[in-house]
Amino acid sequence: MPAIPTADPRPGCFLQPLGPMPRAGTPAQQIALQDRAWTMLELYETPSGRPGTRLSNAWLGAQGWRVQMVDHFSLWKEEFVAPLNAAARRRGHEFLLGTVVQPGVLRVSAVWHVATDPDPTSRFFEAHEAGFHMLFPEDLSFAIHANDGDYAVYAGPEEFIRAALPPEAIGAAATADVVEGIEEEHGEGAIDGILAHYAPFMLDR
Repeated sequence: MPAIPTADPRPGCFLQPLGPMPRAGTPAQQIALQDRAWTMLELYETPSGRPGTRLSNAWLGAQGWRVQMVDHFSLWKEEFVAPLNAAARRRGHEFLLGTVVQPGVLRVSAVWHVATDPDPTSRFFEAHEAGFHMLFPEDLSFAIHANDGDYAVYAGPEEFIRAALPPEAIGAAATADVVEGIEEEHGEGAIDGILAHYAPFMLDR
């Protein structure tokens, strides 16, 4: 019988911007919650050659989900995440779960109990800008998966995505703005693989 972990998993983020944030249970409970998060994901090779994660097409298709890409910096703004919090609360979620979803040494890392309020939500995303991370409810009914500090993908039922984002952040023009910013920093075509991966599920392509 495997030993029950007694030490809290490593944070996997910058603690200063995270601020006061409770963990989502005991070490064993955090590990179990993170394992559940990984059921939505698949590994892929990033343009830099390192392994990363993305929401799997098998999961998206099975759930009937749609997706919308946003720039990561927007998630640091309380006014941008306020619609997400409101949409989550309407579904009965008083808190969400946030964690690193990155292979390697951070495969086992802390799971945070993120209240559905703009301040803790924006702090979670700012603190995790250096790696792959995800915010999701315990019932896995939607997810926001983020890639380093470049972009994030809102995924869930279409009506939820539309309610969780400002109207100007939805659709092909909004996606094009995100892509333009990424290509300015990383070069033309840097995100082509991700765009192709998510294309069947994009809102208002």
